[in-house]
Amino acid sequence: MNIDQELGQKLKAGIKKNEPMSEHTSWQVGGPADYFLSPVDIYELIEIVRFSRKHNLPVYIFGNGTNLLVLDGGIRGLVINIGPAFSYVKNKGKQLTAGAGTPMTFLARKAAEHGLMGIEFAVGIPGTLGGALIMNAGSFGGYIGERVRSVKLVSPVAEVIKLEEKELAFSYRTSNLIGKGIIVEAELDLKEGNSNEALELMDHFLSERKSRHPDLPSAGSVFRNIPDQPAGKIIEEIGCKGMQIGGAEVSCKHANFIVNTGHATAADILALINAVRQKAREEYGLELQPEVKIVGEES
Repeated sequence: MNIDQELGQKLKAGIKKNEPMSEHTSWQVGGPADYFLSPVDIYELIEIVRFSRKHNLPVYIFGNGTNLLVLDGGIRGLVINIGPAFSYVKNKGKQLTAGAGTPMTFLARKAAEHGLMGIEFAVGIPGTLGGALIMNAGSFGGYIGERVRSVKLVSPVAEVIKLEEKELAFSYRTSNLIGKGIIVEAELDLKEGNSNEALELMDHFLSERKSRHPDLPSAGSVFRNIPDQPAGKIIEEIGCKGMQIGGAEVSCKHANFIVNTGHATAADILALINAVRQKAREEYGLELQPEVKIVGEES
């Protein structure tokens, strides 16, 4: 039995070989994944991790394809999609248990349905809960890490572990969950509130996002903010707003967004990221740090 057959037998959804990541990322760019896998439950996920260890294959965990630049050469090894099979929300009192594949907007709205408040800021965040936890996603002054009670993961050695609140640490755009394993679900502590009030607040946040953010394909904010200095303001001040390389453009609507104007490659986007960073060094002596994850190989 070869590797393809052995792996295929473990997954109800089968495997996709040489799957174009451009079909799965919000920037709509990216080369092929050697193997694109969509486990239907935690048991299949454990089997994949065991398989990767047995065959010494690298693993990349993938959610909704936002906040991510996959390079044109693609990703070697196994790309594991924590998707719809891990999208669920369960309510118990002031606590929600949600799967790592749950879209953040859906999570915020489900909380409101249950009369719970505290994650209205998450509406409009384009990723899923797993990625949001890894990078402590936030908006409008709120951060997901402030609401986390526990996180369940599949460890790198294929064991199911649960990290309690005291074992977790969140800070600006990062957490200590990096390297701990594959997030499966999390428990969130919210507060009792009014559903209509929560929905009104979310409508306001969505309206604000629509007025500020570009409509063309993007991956959200490209650079981390510097304390007291929004990255978008810096990029605008150094004259990079509207800068183009190939099909990639620094958005004229929000300078901390790079958009795909229709024919961009990952190489175009990466070159534009580097050009903006270089200009910030030259003009202000600042080192802008990418907020997006850059993965894969150049072609």
